[in-house]
Amino acid sequence: LGGELTDEERAIVRASAAATDNVGLFFGEDVFMAFGAVLLIQGFYARNGIELEPLAISLWALPTAVAAFIIHAIRLRLLQRRLVRDRAKADGARDAAH
Repeated sequence: LGGELTDEERAIVRASAAATDNVGLFFGEDVFMAFGAVLLIQGFYARNGIELEPLAISLWALPTAVAAFIIHAIRLRLLQRRLVRDRAKADGARDAAH
């Protein structure tokens, strides 16, 4: 974008950063066996008589995590384009006013 962000732009970027963090944690944690979510899933299935290995759970979670990454990457790119477009409109309106 270049230059200082307006308060509205800053709020939008902060909200997007929080959403990115949530998407990464929510969809990414099942891919890594070191997170408790995999063990929680394994324990749930074990209590119901289904034995699963943590690696199998992580591998099955991988397509969802990749899809979430791609979808969110597209959303971030669209946000960036919108911010650039809005900034250009604001600059054009400011130049026309002078």
